[in-house]
Amino acid sequence: MAECPNLQKCGFCKKYNHSKSLAVQGFINLYCKTEKQNECKRKAFKEKNGTLPADNMMPNGAFIKE
Repeated sequence: MAECPNLQKCGFCKKYNHSKSLAVQGFINLYCKTEKQNECKRKAFKEKNGTLPADNMMPNGAFIKE
């Protein structure tokens, strides 16, 4: 499966892509580069609300505490 079409403009990916955290990289690999992208809570939030979620919202819907 191709990468998520939102990958390059996703606030979460742009903000955390260079993180050395294995968890963050795991979320990006799992939700943005596999068939699981259809389960991305960020994508669903945008479709439902018409606005982008906060950058610290992970693809599973949880938030990274800043």
